[in-house]
Amino acid sequence: MISILDGNDMPKQLTIYDIAKEVGVSAATVSRAISGRGYVSEANKVKIMELVQKYNFRPNTFAQNLQAGFTKTIGYIVPHIGNMYFANVYYEFERWASSHGYMTILLNSKGDYNLESKFLKSLKEKHVDGIVMMGGRMDERNLPENHVREIQEMRQSIPIVSCGPEAERFGCNGIYTDDVKGVEELLLFLKSRGYKRICFIGGGDQYYPSYIKKKTAYVVGEKLGLEVSVRWLTGNEVFSFSAGYDSLKILIEEGRPLPEVICGINDYVALGAVNCALESGLKIPEDIAVTGFDDVSITTMTPVHITSISPRYEYFGKKVFNSLHKLMQAKTLPTGKTSLIKPEIIIRGSTR
Repeated sequence: MISILDGNDMPKQLTIYDIAKEVGVSAATVSRAISGRGYVSEANKVKIMELVQKYNFRPNTFAQNLQAGFTKTIGYIVPHIGNMYFANVYYEFERWASSHGYMTILLNSKGDYNLESKFLKSLKEKHVDGIVMMGGRMDERNLPENHVREIQEMRQSIPIVSCGPEAERFGCNGIYTDDVKGVEELLLFLKSRGYKRICFIGGGDQYYPSYIKKKTAYVVGEKLGLEVSVRWLTGNEVFSFSAGYDSLKILIEEGRPLPEVICGINDYVALGAVNCALESGLKIPEDIAVTGFDDVSITTMTPVHITSISPRYEYFGKKVFNSLHKLMQAKTLPTGKTSLIKPEIIIRGSTR
């Protein structure tokens, strides 16, 4: 009879070694009998399966997978799970991961690079098969070298895919929306609708996505003969509703002619601008138009639905999983190459 109590009268998890000891066979024999793979004599198989049923034994699949060189788990680090952009990409990624038998560990770093480091250490200790990182240090232009080096070293042993525009500096494979193409599409559309004076708000030069959009807006705007301006705020909440609200409020209070279009760096910023415009008695799109980026669900939860640039979430999530899965299966180092996803413009009532 197998005891399932330890010296402190606490339940002990039954293992194949316990079953092997009682039957008088090796642990490998028990493993073959349970899995159905490999030869086991009929007599021993009957004894083993009787004990499996008797003790309601469930094999430790994590230990089995670890012994085989994989755990079927993936770490996924985001800076702000409350932001629907990150949540949407993760949702689509997880659908593909689970359909291939992977469990995903979702971690919310709150944009804290030191917390990201703790998460990375923990994921390594858990022997995850791969890691996805979004935002946070992946988007920071002035990132301390030790945070870059940490990723460069970790990707030597664990495949890492970055959902950011500068994956190459970390030596990771990257999947990201083509921000240059997104800004081009937006400005071409706005020009086709007769707009000329356009102002980008929200964001900050310290973040690659904002910086890329700003540079592209100036270059493309000049080519198209548009009057493009960029008004970033300072602080940590530059991607928020309040950033959009405050930015437009400042423009209104300056008393100069307003831009014809306000382009929020994301949809939260755009929503803040919409609320400020409506509270100030401005009509959208008659008096001022508003656009955003990311096409999250709040764009259709406002009195005026917001025109936005969509990263095509379903395709995005699938692409991220496929990239990571290929690395995990091949067990090779990443190439350090970023694949860009072509975005699409979703036209709604906030523009004419």
